[in-house]
Amino acid sequence: MHPNYERCSNCKSRNTIHYGKRTRTFKMLPVGNTKVEMSVSIPRLHCNDCGSIRQPDLPFADPKKHYVRALKRYVIDLCRLASIRDVAQITGLSWDTVKDIHKEYLQKKYKSINLKTVRRIAIDEKYLGKKRKFITIVFDLDMGRVIHVGNGKGKDALKGFWKRLKTSKAKIKAVATDMASGYIFAVMDNLPKAELVLDHFHLVKWFNEKLTRLRRQMFNEADLIGKKILKGSRWLLLKCPENLKIHSQQNKDERYRLQQALELNQPLATAYYMKERLRLLFECASENNARTELYNWIKEAESSGIRILKEAARQLRIWRRLILNWYKYPISTGKVEAANRKIGTLQRNAYGYRDEEYLMLRIYHLHKSNYSLTG
Repeated sequence: MHPNYERCSNCKSRNTIHYGKRTRTFKMLPVGNTKVEMSVSIPRLHCNDCGSIRQPDLPFADPKKHYVRALKRYVIDLCRLASIRDVAQITGLSWDTVKDIHKEYLQKKYKSINLKTVRRIAIDEKYLGKKRKFITIVFDLDMGRVIHVGNGKGKDALKGFWKRLKTSKAKIKAVATDMASGYIFAVMDNLPKAELVLDHFHLVKWFNEKLTRLRRQMFNEADLIGKKILKGSRWLLLKCPENLKIHSQQNKDERYRLQQALELNQPLATAYYMKERLRLLFECASENNARTELYNWIKEAESSGIRILKEAARQLRIWRRLILNWYKYPISTGKVEAANRKIGTLQRNAYGYRDEEYLMLRIYHLHKSNYSLTG
């Protein structure tokens, strides 16, 4: 070893003497499919200043590591393009070593996240299974990145985020969320000046659940012929009319089967018609048109005499302003849903993450992953 590197690793003094040596083997960058290793004889140094006996710091490897820094950088680059299992196979390192390298890199990268420029965000939850239950995701809609991962769901999962947001002095203009009351109240309490936008996909999904309940009720009350017609009609009721498949045989023609189910029961037909009007609400030419349409929808639902529609009308009266905010800020939680799908794929690839911190770091890093997250 060159004399310039023979410093005490504890106090950096050059006042050292050799106190034996040790041969260490380091993994190098692979050459094609060939794994390369390097054996180096490293002296042990006795420091006359601090009295410690240690190996000197190496210019090509970190302390207590069995691989060189060049291989470490290579692993970090590969992790953007391939799964941990593939990177381990390419480099000849173990799965755990690759994970530790990537985790250390992510810890430094996401030690602090700059929130000062954040303007529009979306909030949603993700179910991680029986062990971890739910996490809450906050997504920066302008930058396309996850900026907060909280354990659980509801307002408690956002406490840490509000503190960081206040410290950063970010000026949030709009927030998209679903109809979960915990998120709605948390946003109103902590971001009173921001416009809260109810996600329209969740809104339609919410009404579809009511439509499904009505169909189930109609099925239970129907006679044998009615049950035969209503059987299998659930997905037909939830589908957009333009997506219904046309077939030459009547029993396979989805439009014909849906028409049969609607002709069988007037309340079901009315609820289906109202569902379509609610779905098309966001295609109105202007906010004024949408406001008029929503007002008419609520009035018709209230006077329909159908309990499920009357319940929906009462709730939509409460949400009306939040729904119409979409015309000021046309945002949704769609990007969070896409991130949630990637999180599910991450879990399947690793057969579940035992290291919860690493999973959270990978979620923060989702927007930097350039591969399909398969295999």
